[in-house]
Amino acid sequence: MGFRYRKSINLGGGFRINISKSGIGYSWGVKGYRITKTAKGTTRRTASIPGTGISYVNESGKNNGARSNKGVNPVPPRQIPEIDNNHYDTRNIVNNVANAMVSEGLEDMLAMASRAIKLNKLANIGFWVTFILGFGFPVLLLLAAAFLLLKIFIRTKGTIVLDYTIDPDQQSIVDDRMNPMIKIVECAKVWRIIQTSKVIDRKYASGASNTLNRTACKATTKAQFPFKANLQVASFKTGKETLLFLPDKLIILQGSKIGALNYTDIRISSYTTRFIESEGVPRDSQVVGQTWKYVNKSGGPDRRFKDNRQIPICLYGKLELSSTSGLNTVIMYSNPSV
Repeated sequence: MGFRYRKSINLGGGFRINISKSGIGYSWGVKGYRITKTAKGTTRRTASIPGTGISYVNESGKNNGARSNKGVNPVPPRQIPEIDNNHYDTRNIVNNVANAMVSEGLEDMLAMASRAIKLNKLANIGFWVTFILGFGFPVLLLLAAAFLLLKIFIRTKGTIVLDYTIDPDQQSIVDDRMNPMIKIVECAKVWRIIQTSKVIDRKYASGASNTLNRTACKATTKAQFPFKANLQVASFKTGKETLLFLPDKLIILQGSKIGALNYTDIRISSYTTRFIESEGVPRDSQVVGQTWKYVNKSGGPDRRFKDNRQIPICLYGKLELSSTSGLNTVIMYSNPSV
């Protein structure tokens, strides 16, 4: 703690992340004031007088590890006894509320991000409401223009720039974590599995003992607003939820609610799975067998059904993510070699 004097170069604003052997350090702030979470777990606050080189530094706290999950129970998938006459033990695969899934260290950044999203949403609603009503009351078009300017301002000034600096001895670790996720993004098809059920009579499920409900993911290597990164990331969007895989964290966005988990707080498993594909076969998948829409006990076609057609069995990749704080996600992708 105390004053110090030194010459420095203004690096500008943004959220900076340094990945080194000693750990992950974060810093963010504005001109004249910056907060740094060091790799050893302390918090350093620096206040300075721009142009003078004079600053005041206060460093405190120790790292006690990730936020304790003691007393936090996993959120069990919602169970539905039966969805039709041929299914039972149906389970929804859903995540907990995003802001209940936060590892220690990024609360301030997530608060800033949530505020930017809320303001952006307010600007959107304000623009469209005043724009539509403006046809009947032209004076409201001026207000619509003001909301549009607000939206432009938020999208430019409200963006949180993630500026990563990775030490050479940590680059291979980051690559091992991120390269597979980027390859999943590049698959021809990526889905989120949102529901599973057990089957009573396999004849009416193409011979499968379990069925699942899936929804397509919009996958990209660019970070979604309010984030912007200086390197490739892996983003998977389904409905109103986005999972953003960064070199040091998993960000969960659900509307204006945001969560962030250290990878040390996440259980991750990946494997291949056989899937009876009733839709088109993706170009990068492997067809490993065939079945029928309706099968008999021997596995052949049930001749009683006129519309009985042959269906391919594909080999897909599967990624399961879970945590004690309520992360519960299953991603399926078409290229099993990833």
